[in-house]
Amino acid sequence: MENKKWRVVCYINQFFGQIGGEEMAHVGFSVKPEAVGPGLLFQKLLQDECEVVGTIICGDNYFAENTEGAVAEGVALAAELKPDLLIAGPAFNAGRYGISCGNMAAAVGKELNIPTVTGMYPENPAVDLFRKDTYIVETGILSSQLRKVAPVMADIGLRLLRQEPIGSAAKEGYIKRDIILNEEQPENAAHRAIEMVLNKIKGEPFVSELLPPHFDEVEPAPAVKDLSKIKLALVTDGGLIPEANPDHLKPNGSTTWGHYDWDELLADKHFVIHSGYDGTWVLENPNRLFPVDVLREYEAAGEIGVLEPEVYVACGNCASVSGSKAKGEQIAQALLEKEIDAVILTST
Repeated sequence: MENKKWRVVCYINQFFGQIGGEEMAHVGFSVKPEAVGPGLLFQKLLQDECEVVGTIICGDNYFAENTEGAVAEGVALAAELKPDLLIAGPAFNAGRYGISCGNMAAAVGKELNIPTVTGMYPENPAVDLFRKDTYIVETGILSSQLRKVAPVMADIGLRLLRQEPIGSAAKEGYIKRDIILNEEQPENAAHRAIEMVLNKIKGEPFVSELLPPHFDEVEPAPAVKDLSKIKLALVTDGGLIPEANPDHLKPNGSTTWGHYDWDELLADKHFVIHSGYDGTWVLENPNRLFPVDVLREYEAAGEIGVLEPEVYVACGNCASVSGSKAKGEQIAQALLEKEIDAVILTST
């Protein structure tokens, strides 16, 4: 008699659900009674002991704009499929997708009392929100690494089903959960601590067993006292650039930026290189990204001093924290050289 297989449900967004890209991010929930997208790979990896009995699909915008209601709706759909394990994503570095995967994994795990696993790039904003609620396997930035990360996610999910112990984050490939568990070591804590101190003194490598979180502390700039006397500039990470792309910006993970005369930018062919949102509305009216029209009215009325004619453009999609810092420092230096007093920073 064939052994009964564990039931697995996958959660994915509209892109991986083969509904469409950013233009379909508004779609609500749907359920397929089969493996779809990444679920096909998970089914292959788990086929000996598990069966993917359904795929829950939801648009990124739908989930993000109605998170509380979407969580309840998603959990209810998952409950109908009677899963033993939920696999969400992986979301890689997609912020909205990460938020929905994290919410689904956390809520389904809590409400249905089943194991859950997802995957994200460490700098995905959802990681810090949900790493204590579910296992988040570390991924690269791009979805092209799915075949590399899926076996790790499947392995952890299967071992959770078997109720087998999961080792340390460094050993198993998931992101630290800051959950302290008992673990047998060949040496006691005093010996390990002394060994780490000695290695540190000698300049030799060592790995601390407990690292506190590190957060940047950025002091806000002083408020502008008189707007009528300032030189104001506009900066965005929304990716509106000339069609020729002279600064070689990329649709995701871009490390470069550009600055362009506003009137020349609009007079020539231009486009939105950012692949993380639908740029149709910006191309229809670029003032939606850069409020130049309103600011020129303020300038003419004397409510602001001078509006810098050049706009500064980066592409924030899937940008690493370190890369974003570098671009920010470079743009800030360029603004200082132009004696800019204040900046309005807009995003997607």
